[in-house]
Amino acid sequence: MHPILASGQRRLLYLASWVLLGLLFAVAWSAAGPGARFPGALAVVVPPSVFYGFVCLSAWYVCRATPLAARSAGRILGTHAGAAVVATALWMFVWEGWLRVLVGSPAFDAGVLDAYRARSVVLPAAGVLLFWFSGMLHYLLIAFETARRAEARELGYEVLAREAELKALRAQIDPHFLFNSLQSLSALTSTDSAGARRMCLLLADFFRSSVRLGARDRILLEQEMDMVRAYLDIEKVRFGARLAADVVLEPGCGGCAIPPLVLQPLVENAVRHGIHSLVDGGVVAVTARCDARFVYLRVRNPVDTEAAPRAGAGVGLDNVKRRLAAAFGGGSETRWRLENDLFLVDIRIPREDGVRERTA
Repeated sequence: MHPILASGQRRLLYLASWVLLGLLFAVAWSAAGPGARFPGALAVVVPPSVFYGFVCLSAWYVCRATPLAARSAGRILGTHAGAAVVATALWMFVWEGWLRVLVGSPAFDAGVLDAYRARSVVLPAAGVLLFWFSGMLHYLLIAFETARRAEARELGYEVLAREAELKALRAQIDPHFLFNSLQSLSALTSTDSAGARRMCLLLADFFRSSVRLGARDRILLEQEMDMVRAYLDIEKVRFGARLAADVVLEPGCGGCAIPPLVLQPLVENAVRHGIHSLVDGGVVAVTARCDARFVYLRVRNPVDTEAAPRAGAGVGLDNVKRRLAAAFGGGSETRWRLENDLFLVDIRIPREDGVRERTA
């Protein structure tokens, strides 16, 4: 459909433009014709001008048939010249017919037709120029619509790419945790059957929550912290007194929305690469606070600075950083550092209140 006719606002603006152009023609008609009054000139000029405005809409189809990038300059000029002549001839025919109607009324006499014929050179030239001008405007409109559709397609591709990246990253995290959990459970079955049974129940609850919440685009921060507590409870069965947890959620921040499973891989790293290497174990501290603009997350754990790095070190951190970058763009920040014998991960993400129920 014609882009101007498809929008009520555009139709109104286009019609107003041609009415204004008709008023200017009426002023010129009245000034050039001795004795021609402006009210009479309005009746003579404005209706044919508005009619020609609708005729000039056909320039859009001519522009579509002769795209600038796909046709030669000669063919484009020839096509537009022919279309302009046809459009102008139609305009002049309708204009003369309109004047004959006016002459039949008491307010006008045959002098109106004489004045029209006296402009038989100027009016066709103006008609051709107006049609060409309309053609240029339609080329600009086509270019604008093409750019807008390309931008929409690019935005759609970007959203699809981010969704695919999120799914891929999430798929990397889940098997990682499952592998470690089963390995821990296998070790417990031969040394602590009661602990193995308790761990099975904790794992069932944890995976139930992971499946339910992990499929969402956003979850509440308090739900993420509950999953962190559940994960650490599972690991406490295996590590016993060597592992202590300090999970703190600042009051007023539990309703903030964050991507699911952001903290879980960081806590998993804290246990696997920190507590696991320490004979005396240590404390995994997880804190969450917020202000009006951001949510701040921190995971802190002791490390054995002399121990050799274990396989997989840095994978969880990199995944979390990429997930947050995909979800928030440049609005998120993920940093980690070693201070003496403590490893710290700090995350800052834009604050979003509430949870969107859209699933991934």
